[in-house]
Amino acid sequence: MESVSETDFVHIQRERAQSDSQEPAFTFLQGDLDVVGTLTHKELHDRAGALAGHLLKIAEPGDRVLLLHPAGLDYVVAFFGCLYAGIVAVPLYVPQRRTASTVEAIAQDCAATAVLATTPGMTRKSLFDEGTRVASLPWFATDATSGDAAPPPVREVSPDAVAYLQYTSGSTSTPKGVVIDHRNAVRQCAEAARSWQVDSESRWVSWLPHFHDYGQISAILLPVYAGCSSVLMAPTTFVRRPIRWLRAISRYHGTHTGAPNFAYDLCVDGTTEEQRAGLDLGSLVVAGNGAEPVQFDTHRRFNGAFAAYGLKPEALCPSYGLAEATLKVTNKVPGTSTSWGTFEPITVGGPVTELPSDEGTRPLVSCGTAVPDTRVAIVDPSTRRRLPEGHAGEIWVAGPTVARGYWGRPQESEQTFGARIEGEDAERYLRTGDLGFFHEEQLYIGGRIKDLVIIDGVNHYPQDIERTAEESHPAVRRGRATAFGTEGKGREGVVVVAECTSRDESRAEEVAVAIRDAVWRHHEVAATVLIAETGSVPVTTSGKIQRSRCKAEVLRERLAVRARADASPGASDEAPAGRPAQPAPSAAASAAHALRSGCRSYVEGWISERMLAGQEFVDGRGPLSAYGLSSRHMLELHQGLEDWSGLRLPPEWMWESESIDALAALVADRLAGPARSTTTEAGR
Repeated sequence: MESVSETDFVHIQRERAQSDSQEPAFTFLQGDLDVVGTLTHKELHDRAGALAGHLLKIAEPGDRVLLLHPAGLDYVVAFFGCLYAGIVAVPLYVPQRRTASTVEAIAQDCAATAVLATTPGMTRKSLFDEGTRVASLPWFATDATSGDAAPPPVREVSPDAVAYLQYTSGSTSTPKGVVIDHRNAVRQCAEAARSWQVDSESRWVSWLPHFHDYGQISAILLPVYAGCSSVLMAPTTFVRRPIRWLRAISRYHGTHTGAPNFAYDLCVDGTTEEQRAGLDLGSLVVAGNGAEPVQFDTHRRFNGAFAAYGLKPEALCPSYGLAEATLKVTNKVPGTSTSWGTFEPITVGGPVTELPSDEGTRPLVSCGTAVPDTRVAIVDPSTRRRLPEGHAGEIWVAGPTVARGYWGRPQESEQTFGARIEGEDAERYLRTGDLGFFHEEQLYIGGRIKDLVIIDGVNHYPQDIERTAEESHPAVRRGRATAFGTEGKGREGVVVVAECTSRDESRAEEVAVAIRDAVWRHHEVAATVLIAETGSVPVTTSGKIQRSRCKAEVLRERLAVRARADASPGASDEAPAGRPAQPAPSAAASAAHALRSGCRSYVEGWISERMLAGQEFVDGRGPLSAYGLSSRHMLELHQGLEDWSGLRLPPEWMWESESIDALAALVADRLAGPARSTTTEAGR
């Protein structure tokens, strides 16, 4: 690796601009891998410096500025422009109607003083009501920056200076910004370069969102630190056509990439042999698997599907990390085999017993080991004493990559980042809330002590889902709604249990559907909803919901349930007798009517095939949420509708349409009208 001064990313990037060649440092792909932009380190330096000069006219060093960018090179320039100006970047995303409240909550939490966006994104200001903080802030289009502002003078940057705030994904009511300083970011990249074997000859290929810690570090900062190239694409580019990720790795001879577990499943299930023809994945040194529980079966299937295309089995690299540790805590050593094992049910504080591999127990995959500067302890969360190897407890982490705390939350920061092991020295540890153990010096993750639920790599806090449930219908009993994660067939789901104030059974069914639809709209999660008998949701004497106890009651089928709304209809559900009869169209039926019927038929057929295993009946009068579509499914259906119609369609329609019929009407109107959308994929 080419030597850099490992102090801060301002000086690291300046050194890159002075010494590196004119080869692209960042390349952005769109659609079927069309190159829509490149940046050399010199170009990034010049554009970031010019932007910094403009920023210092509207903000002061140390101010927090929201970055509401789509995937693309404008975000990279905006982020480094903030670093050059000494302004604290808050990486987010282009807001939509359903996410505007989250953006506003974050702006309030960090006391943001300005907003950076692209020129098309400037119109999103209208999503925020007058009087909100975001609406009152100055907005600045980073892609419209001219060169008339002089870059700020070179200045010394303290390693302790805050570089950016990494807001933990999923929380809408109480967002928390992890404070990442330059020391955290530089040391994380140094450790990642060492443990993932990244150097100046490496080529990183990524579709991960820039506002997620995995994407921010691996695809934006690590390539600058190591002096290697980074090939980027939008998450939607991958989800709509999973083969694009693999083709990008093949075309650019990618050595490193990474994604949550679900992405590797999607590559197996969402690509055909015809699409895979010509792939060459032999260049991959590391294909990281992190950000959600790593599944043994996923590794087995992915290796089996792509071994014929040059994939080395040792390239798959399970890892464990969290935003509070900047990114990564442990990972498998590249070039070594993945360790796994089957174990008896794991309990906090208890010993872990390994079982023979033929016991029918789902194997756990090792997440490897920590690099030397990171220390991982397994601790009894009650006694705060270190547990010996082979015992399960809470994972505690210490080292230079652990952040200092949450922005503006000293009490929560002390509780989470200031833990000390009983009977040992005064070193401060990060409490992860995750359950784990060491077996043969490898870290295994057994679940979560905290209540966080992870779906497709996105964190969801049960308190947020519970609040949504309570607000979904006036008959939901306040303080008697709980949400928790469940796992089946290697994937995690969500169950919501609530009590209803009405004794009318039909009303209870209505409430169950209302909760399911509200959770789907607000959190993009397909939840199974149970309406429990009054007084059966377990609470403490002080009235606090007991989530773990409620989950146990549900899993043991001991909870008295009045009504149920499944995440999606299953084979055991009572199917309607048949599709409601449709009136035959008259000779004068309009083209719009025919288009609407055709679109509705397409959507119903897609749902029947993809979600219901060919079950015939899909009721177009109902919402998409009734059929258990996740965010990934919604993007796939959106891509299918675009292919069917030949048009660019606003993705918001998928979430905001009240029914399949309403969605079909929107598409039909767009087809019948003269205007055709030219919205780019990167701006979605």
